[in-house]
This record gives sequence, structure tokens and C-alpha cells, in this order.
Amino acid sequence: MTGLAFNRLLHADWSRRPGKRWVTEARWDDAKQRWQVSASHRVGNIDAWLKTFLNDESSTTLVGFDFPLGVPASWAHQVGIDDFGGFLDQLAAGQWPDFFRVAQTPQDIVLARPFYPNRSCRGMRQTELTNALGVAEFDDLRRECERRTPGRLPCPLFWTLGANQVGKAAIAGWREVIIPTRVQACMGGAALWPFDGDLAFLAARSRCVLCETWPTLAAHLLGVGMGAGQSKRRQADRIQKGRQLLADTQSVIWDSATKKQLTDGFGTSAGGEDPFDALLGLLMMIEIADGRLAAAPNLTSSQRNLEGWILGLDNSGD
Repeated sequence: MTGLAFNRLLHADWSRRPGKRWVTEARWDDAKQRWQVSASHRVGNIDAWLKTFLNDESSTTLVGFDFPLGVPASWAHQVGIDDFGGFLDQLAAGQWPDFFRVAQTPQDIVLARPFYPNRSCRGMRQTELTNALGVAEFDDLRRECERRTPGRLPCPLFWTLGANQVGKAAIAGWREVIIPTRVQACMGGAALWPFDGDLAFLAARSRCVLCETWPTLAAHLLGVGMGAGQSKRRQADRIQKGRQLLADTQSVIWDSATKKQLTDGFGTSAGGEDPFDALLGLLMMIEIADGRLAAAPNLTSSQRNLEGWILGLDNSGD
């Protein structure tokens, strides 16, 4: 068996646009003592996809999503929140009617409506968000885990502008996946890491566990991060990294479709970065499930209960 009691892993590269949502899956092969990796594919209908793992009583499943799970302490303390799970329950009950309604103008931003801006307009500044949310600097809106990532820091949850923003993907993910599955968790559906417990504890007691990932971190930990002048939006660079990944036959079994995707660099389109990211996150999850990487360092109470943590962070040595 694996280091953790999971025998099914899924990793989803998420977006607010359904056509850009990709997932990759691995199942543990008892006979070969390795993970069988399937090709990346689009998520498709969300409700149908959720049922494939929430209703799977034959597997113990870990599902990773590349959007934030948790809220920044600087904001949460101002609105009286100290528990992310409880906050999700409040959202599900409709107690924050404006929370997901992205502010159109600086005047629209309030603590109960913290996402900004809804669309790009000339002159928009990050200081408009920081001033409205009562923090001194943009970095104050980042969670602790985001401040500790290697390389370029992720955007804070509430900023919804720019190439590396995660705000609108998080809104979509929370509304369409996290909140519905949390409601089902009351019926034994899914647990949320790290908020519901340590990963080893959850793997032994929950049929399905959801967690936060970051493909850039996964690439870094797997040794296939893009170097100077490279881009995961470029097919040739994805092909080069794919060759490195295909060399690993010790921990995984590559099916023919996955080999084809890696050999071809996931196609000529710049959008090939999405299925590529879905695979990278999955391969990092395999390293954690097998015990070669730690899920997290010792987390503080705030990190466990409020801000959350990115799976695999602090294995980088940085």
C-alpha cells in the first residue's frame, strides 16, 4: 500500500471558464505497486464529475484544486472569522449575500464584499483594495503560505486582475465544488484539508479529502520548473519537461494516452498549459501519497483553521 491510505488521486486545474478546467487521475495498482496515471481531460459537467469520487465507496480519494482554500487573517480578524469551515457554512446559509459579488468600483469595496475589480479599467490600483480592506500593503492580503512560495508570489485571494490572479477561479471553485461538497460532508461525503485534520488522519478516516495545490510549486518540487526564457505556454518547452517526466517509471505507470500528451507537449495551443498543470499537480500528490514529500510542516492554529496551506509547500528547501 502507499505511504498514506489513498488509492485514488485526482488533480484539477481550475478556472472560472468551464472549457479551461482539466483533471488528471491516478489509481494505485496493488499488483504492480505503482500508480497508474491516466491522461488529462476536461472536467465537463461539474455535478456529474463530483459524483465520480464523492459516491465512490471502493476508493479512498485525495482531490487537489489549484485555487485558494482559506482566507487571509488580516481580513478575517476584522470580520470576526476564526474558522474557515464555519465561514463556508455561513456562505452556504446565505449569510454573506455580497461576498461573491465582485466590486465594480473602489466605492463598492467593503469588508463584506472584498473581491475587486470585476473587470479591467484604466487607472485601477491595488491600493484601492488595500485601503478599502484596511491593510497597509498588498502583501498583507496574502495568506502566510502564499508569502512562502518559491519564485513569483501568487496574487492575494481578493484581487481579480492580471495573469496570475486567482480570485474568480476561487469564487467558481468555492461555489461549485467546495461548498456543495461540504454540505455533503455531513453525510460522509468529503473532508477538507487541513481544516478537518492532518492528512494522514483524514486518509485513514475519510473516503474523500479535498486540498489546495499550486502547479508552479509542483513543477519546482518535481524538478521541471521553467527556466529563464522558457514558458509553459510554449509547446516546445512543455515537450522538454515532458521528456524528463517520462523518464520516471519507478513510481508511475504511464498509459499510452498520457505518454502521447507528454511527447506532444499537450498540443500546439498555449492552452496546453492547463492539462500540463493538471498532470504536474497530480505527480506531486503521488510523491506525497508515497511519503517521499511531506504534505506540510507543523502548522499553526491559524494555518490549520483559517488560512489553510498549499499541499507540499516547505519541501523546497528555500
